[in-house]
This record gives sequence, structure tokens and C-alpha cells, in this order.
Amino acid sequence: MALIFVCFIVILFFAIDSMLAQETEEGESSDESTMNIKLLYLGPDGNTYLTEYREIAKYGNTTDQAKIALLELIRGPISMTNLVPTIPKGTQIRELFIDRKQCAYVDFSREITQNHMGGVTAELSTISSIVNTLTANFPKDIHKVRILVNGKEVRTLAGHIDITKPIYPF
Repeated sequence: MALIFVCFIVILFFAIDSMLAQETEEGESSDESTMNIKLLYLGPDGNTYLTEYREIAKYGNTTDQAKIALLELIRGPISMTNLVPTIPKGTQIRELFIDRKQCAYVDFSREITQNHMGGVTAELSTISSIVNTLTANFPKDIHKVRILVNGKEVRTLAGHIDITKPIYPF
């Protein structure tokens, strides 16, 4: 009986160890208090998106972690100097919540529109980096994103791309 119990414990240990190894390979940090995230920035050519990886504190629930991910995106690139920030300086996150249909509603301060450089490409890169950063890092909880400004729905960020409906990753 004792031998069966010891065998069970050994098998359980290896099963758990294997599951943890798989999670780490899929981009999660081996430290349970942190997580690795992917942030999408515009490449130096202005036409491609490149990923910068960061380790952040695994704090609170998915909503809290999504806010931290967006704060890091707003902070701009730090490890790759040739990347171009996609969110205007001074932009703040006023609120973020996720509904039952896995749509993240992100309410930004007015700086996201007032300080935006304008142009179709710049507007597309802002929207794409927000949506793809959230959906790539939280695929179980966020499938689409609504962008709000100062608590209100807006038609566009810089006059070109309709953001009145939820935006799926692209």
C-alpha cells in the first residue's frame, strides 16, 4: 500500500512539473508573481509591427494585468531603440473593463486624440497595437476591444478609422 502511495506521489510530481514546463514554453514566466507580455510597436520602416517582450508583475485579475500591459505599451519601447511608439505621449488609461462577451472596453484620456500625429498609418498603428497587445496577451479573456476617449464613444482617433464598434485583432 505504501509503495502504491509513493508511486502515485512521484507520478503526480512529474505531471505537475511537465505542466509547468509547458506553460513556461508558451511565454509565461516561471516565476508565479510575474508574467511575460508581448507589446506591439511600429518598426523603423513605418509599415511593419515588431514585438517587444517585457516581464510585468502578475497583479490582481485579468483587468488589472491588461491595464499594466497597456501602461507598458504607452511607456513606449525600451529594449529596442529602433521601434516607434504607437500611442501619443501623455495618454492615460482612465478605465478598463471586460464584459461577458470577452470585449475589453478601454477608456483613454483625451491626449490619445489631441496629441495624435494623424494620418491613416499612424492611426492604424495606434489601434492595432492596442487591440493586438490585449488579445495576444489575454486570449482566453479578451477577443475584441472597444476604444473610448474621456468616457465617450468617438468615431475615430484621428479622422480616418471607424472605432464605433468592437475591433478584432488584425
